[in-house]
Amino acid sequence: MRIEADALIEHPREAVFRAYRDDLPRLAEAMPRIRRIEVESRRELGPIVEIVNVWHGSGQIPAVAEKILPPVLTWHDYARWDESTWTATWRLRSHVFPEAISCEGENRFVDLGDGRTRVEVLGEIRVDLGKVRMVPELLASSVSSVVERFFVRQITPNLISVSDALSDLLDAAA
Repeated sequence: MRIEADALIEHPREAVFRAYRDDLPRLAEAMPRIRRIEVESRRELGPIVEIVNVWHGSGQIPAVAEKILPPVLTWHDYARWDESTWTATWRLRSHVFPEAISCEGENRFVDLGDGRTRVEVLGEIRVDLGKVRMVPELLASSVSSVVERFFVRQITPNLISVSDALSDLLDAAA
């Protein structure tokens, strides 16, 4: 299932890119379904910065998935930020059923001129609960699609709220 979110931020691309990359943990408080973000590692290689963050989320689990998903979801975010192309490629690894859930994508930072930037987030999430022993085979397909939709509904508002919080952070710094 596709994940898509675009945002217009009234600040120059360089400032938006660097704030998104470097200040993400500070922005967590503005995200409705995120408790916190912890930086686990950071490695700088010229214009490339590789960051591993651990996200701690929360949300209303769908009734059909309550028995298999914990009330608090956590995941690792492996991101490669490339300032030479103004992109960040990312891959998420869920702590719940990592063998059954895959999510990856790319953020693009587009310079619109006049100090404005469009942040384009494109990704894909796939859930195959047939790979989880405790999920009955008959339910795996239908529950997988419910869980995919649940994750997209959790992720999309967070992506939008990151952009709003980022705008506020950059406005305050200006």
